[in-house]
Amino acid sequence: MCGIVAYISKKDKNILNKAILSLKKLQHRGQDGWGICYLFKNSLKVFKKEGLIEDDSLSDFSDITIAHTRYSTKGDFNKNNLQPFVFKNVALCHNGTIFDFEEKKEILLQNGFSFESNSDSEVILKWLFYKLKNLEKSSKEGILKILENDFSLNAYNIIILFKDKIMAFKDKNSYHPLSFFETKDCFILASENCAIAEKPLKSFELSANSAIEINKKEYSYFKKSPKKTSQCVFEAVYFANSKSNIFNTKVKNKRIELGKFLAKNDDIKGDYVIPILNSGLWGAVGYSQESKIKLKFLIKNKENVLRTFIENKSIRKEKIEEKYIIDYKKIKGKRLIIVDDSIVRGSTSKKIIELLKKGNPKEIHLRLTSPMIINTCHWGVDIPNKNELIAYNLKSSDNIKKELEINSVKFIPVDSFQKMFNKNIWCHKCFLG
Repeated sequence: MCGIVAYISKKDKNILNKAILSLKKLQHRGQDGWGICYLFKNSLKVFKKEGLIEDDSLSDFSDITIAHTRYSTKGDFNKNNLQPFVFKNVALCHNGTIFDFEEKKEILLQNGFSFESNSDSEVILKWLFYKLKNLEKSSKEGILKILENDFSLNAYNIIILFKDKIMAFKDKNSYHPLSFFETKDCFILASENCAIAEKPLKSFELSANSAIEINKKEYSYFKKSPKKTSQCVFEAVYFANSKSNIFNTKVKNKRIELGKFLAKNDDIKGDYVIPILNSGLWGAVGYSQESKIKLKFLIKNKENVLRTFIENKSIRKEKIEEKYIIDYKKIKGKRLIIVDDSIVRGSTSKKIIELLKKGNPKEIHLRLTSPMIINTCHWGVDIPNKNELIAYNLKSSDNIKKELEINSVKFIPVDSFQKMFNKNIWCHKCFLG
């Protein structure tokens, strides 16, 4: 998971700072660092920076650009792995994961290519140069065919910047969202529609196995229709901004629906429903609406601490410990129903519960708006090892309850979840053994 955007001005206007603002609205998709590449004086120029997007602005003028905010799944946490990657006046941004990229990298090394990073995304760019004699003159259909044949098992939304156009490509499974927008002044691509400030004249989501080419005057769109897709259900449950519509799904509404389902199938009596912000907010709203139990914001985030799940592992534990503020005055002797989207490693839940217990509540119940995560993910969620997963190790909600030392834990059952998210459309592999 990462955030990607692209802008082309239809009226020769500078769009660099618009692109940065859009990318900032996708910060929830990646916090390790960000980058932007744009045409400047007939050459591609790159700016990259580690950490969060601040109020950065660029003084250069450009009417065509692509940008990326990074969440590390493949490659180390360092500046060399930040995107976009540039090679021979072509730049590339990638959202997804190429889990078998090492063998292709070895082939490229044997054929004289060198690498500035250990990222799978740089391999994609140079693989296209290896397979196509002239990438800049290749058709979108020809590039899509290479991607379809050579990266068929992988997840990718790819945006490629040339001097005079932009192309974008989507994998056959449609793992992650990517949409096209046309406004009065621009053509835009973005991971989510929350990144777009103005109401578009036209918009659509790129479908599985599709390609789009955009220049200053027009765009052309090509797609194939697969029999089955594998849209990442974690996008709807956690990754996407609640203001976004992805895969024809209104994210906020779906999360409220999940919370209501939990409450309908629960018999716990509580005094307060408490969301873990921001991941559990709308699930808690739904749970509260259905159960008629008061919603209380008694666990708050400290400022400038964002998503710990996508935080780099080396600093994740430190961020968990400093993230939360508990309103202890209101929890003493109360029965608390804590709502979150999921439990992965268990480290965040353990810390929150440890903090809550300092306030001497009567009971603590944990409710998750997804099934137990028991399997690895190779397509964009950072779950490389089953042994990191609390549900895989402990096997049952009762064992998790004992591990966390609380009164109860409840998940949405897999079969019910698959009715809410059609298994022929959505990927559920992380919930299946």
